[in-house]
Amino acid sequence: MRQRRDEAPRKIVVLGAGITGLVAARELLRLSQKNRRPVDVVVLEASARLGGKVRTETVDGAVVETGPDSFVTLKPEMLDLVKELGLDSELIATAPDATVSVLKDGRLLPMPAGMQLVSPTRLLPFAFSPLFSWRAKLRMALEPLVPPGPADADESLADFTRRRLGAEALDSLVAPMLAGIFAGDAEKLSVRSAFPQLLELEKRGGLARGLWTRTPKRARRAGFSTFMTLKCGLSRLIDELARALPPGTARLDCPATALCRRGDGWLVVTPRGTLEADAVIAALPAPALADAAEGLDPELALRLREIPFASTATVSLIYDAASLPQPPRGFGFLTARGAGTTLTAATFASSKFPARSPAGKVVIRAFVGGAGRDAEAEAGAARIEARVRKDLDRVLSLRGAQPSAGLTTRWLKANPQYDVGHARRLERLASCLKSHPGLILAGSSYGGVGLPDCVRSGRRAAELAWSDRSWRKHDAAMAALA
Repeated sequence: MRQRRDEAPRKIVVLGAGITGLVAARELLRLSQKNRRPVDVVVLEASARLGGKVRTETVDGAVVETGPDSFVTLKPEMLDLVKELGLDSELIATAPDATVSVLKDGRLLPMPAGMQLVSPTRLLPFAFSPLFSWRAKLRMALEPLVPPGPADADESLADFTRRRLGAEALDSLVAPMLAGIFAGDAEKLSVRSAFPQLLELEKRGGLARGLWTRTPKRARRAGFSTFMTLKCGLSRLIDELARALPPGTARLDCPATALCRRGDGWLVVTPRGTLEADAVIAALPAPALADAAEGLDPELALRLREIPFASTATVSLIYDAASLPQPPRGFGFLTARGAGTTLTAATFASSKFPARSPAGKVVIRAFVGGAGRDAEAEAGAARIEARVRKDLDRVLSLRGAQPSAGLTTRWLKANPQYDVGHARRLERLASCLKSHPGLILAGSSYGGVGLPDCVRSGRRAAELAWSDRSWRKHDAAMAALA
């Protein structure tokens, strides 16, 4: 098929240069080459840098992630992207000692070996674990006998866990582990929207039985682990995505201030002028898109603002190993509900990914804030670090050891919350989008907060923007859910 010389390029504007937006832009160029049809892509980014929450820094010789530090390989999208970009030689797996502890009653108690999601798959480690009382163990052991809840219920993670596993499992395991993924409140997070896999397991006869009866996975390939990362940091992936775009495609410090219809197309207003587009991929956080869409459709803006966001902070501290009474072991710890600490979790980054830290250094990455605890993450950076250092000293018995360097990053209202009612909110958004063909929503605000979810959403957004069908039929285009 030969491209017509007089064929006008399809104009597509991507809002947001996080990983979702950059993947969408790259995919549009790939579709253009594949179909031999020209495309004009512009990526608008309000900040002065690319990558969104993916940000790597070097602190005292250590590779430090201020956002996500790795990605799960059980979902293939991120791993596939790494390979497509030629970065597979830079992949590193987690260290063998995958022990994770839970801070409970002032002590670090190891999580039982063989835990999958929130259910034990090995009897003896669970039976002898000090993490749960015997009453809680008995309650959890009876989980397969608990009948499924109503099929159409939108249940909170807390209610689901209390119903199936009991209150102690919620406080000691489920809330710190699963709610921590969203920096969320277990009493508000929707199981249906945030953890649909739990509902699938429940349908199979219970969490434990569902895990035991699943089709066995193939043996793990040598050098691969459940979580992986890049040796020099995940910003390497952002750099490669940017390099794949033609010069001038991404425009920094250039937010979309308004969206307007113009015939069958769009006008995107920016401080540097107005852009015409056949389609707009909005890979912005929902509140930022709401600001740009206010004049276009107040109801759409209202629905976007219904999605709540929480604030978090990460504090990375680098210690000389010789200054510590003993180096921390394992991957880190989670904090049980009611533990009375500023920390929600901590990762021993130098133990999890030893190749990213210099010899003789211990790197600890602590997490603060989340839904209901936003104020702790919104304080000044110096105050946050002081609280974290005090708590780590107490929890890890550091005996006053002083870090040689540190870095605190605040993520203000940057974590979307899939609270109870999230699915209904998305339905209302989809209804609004039917009036705005060619506006495609993508990213973590809607249907998945992990890096693989964002990659999938970006690819799907590009496919929808490329296809005339996605707006000529006035279909609601929500790439995060497609």
